[in-house]
Amino acid sequence: MKLPEFRWPKALQRGAQRALRVRVGLLSGGLLAVLASASLPSSDAYAVEQAFEPIKPTASEAEAAIGQRQPTFPFDVSFGVAFTTNYVSRGITNSGDHPAVQGYVEPSIGPLYLNVWSSNVDFGEDFEGAEIDTAIGVRPEFGPLSLDLGYVHYFYAPKDVSPDYGELFAKADYNFNDRFTLGARVFFAPDYNQSGNTATFVAGGIKVPLPHDFSVYAGIGYQFFEDPNAFEQLAWTAGVSYSWKSLTFDVRYWDTDLNDDECVARSGFANGCDARVVATVSLDTAWSTLRDHFGLAQP
Repeated sequence: MKLPEFRWPKALQRGAQRALRVRVGLLSGGLLAVLASASLPSSDAYAVEQAFEPIKPTASEAEAAIGQRQPTFPFDVSFGVAFTTNYVSRGITNSGDHPAVQGYVEPSIGPLYLNVWSSNVDFGEDFEGAEIDTAIGVRPEFGPLSLDLGYVHYFYAPKDVSPDYGELFAKADYNFNDRFTLGARVFFAPDYNQSGNTATFVAGGIKVPLPHDFSVYAGIGYQFFEDPNAFEQLAWTAGVSYSWKSLTFDVRYWDTDLNDDECVARSGFANGCDARVVATVSLDTAWSTLRDHFGLAQP
């Protein structure tokens, strides 16, 4: 997800922009939507910011959770689409406060996965287009502890929308007897926005399941920059989500501590970092789920 770093005159804007996108999740359905949004919530469809989303369960774990048989074949393909009123990443709008359509596809073999996610973005006039994220990682589990370790690279089309760059990430979720889940996230960019400087985002959050498939969550994160002239920020979020079959409905609050001038440099808009409420509807499924439902053969 994106957090453009500076908004220079047009001749210099391209190399000075970039935002943090974050969409690789905490719990599939919700926990760090907040963290995803700060760390927790909606399904792990990368239709919501990764920095705060809960770690996505494997296809076999997801099936077991709903009483379906576990596949004997370790290969699976997950995919989904989301419609959101505002693409917000780490508290900053990446769609100019406009709606966004997002989607992803994720082939996996056991805990190993490759994820491709995309969304429309808007960082101001002449800086509109698409963000395409590619991630590779592994999601090992140790009892109640779920981990997600990997690398994600953010690309933009057309290229003038923003410089591309990548982040190494480590995510951890700990489930306390299904009463609540705590999550932590660390994202490290060796060459943030192709600036030659590093950047680190750390976040944490909590998700609490409620009756009737509802859940509430909250998270907080901080963006650090090696560049002393860059504007660091604190971001926080809280919300509620409801899951029905393969659909997730999510409503969350976002805010940051950036002022208007700092926000222009980071997002291209003076109000791009203000408090806001975002609503998202996402649909997530997998080949294994469709196979069992329709009696299809193994891929």
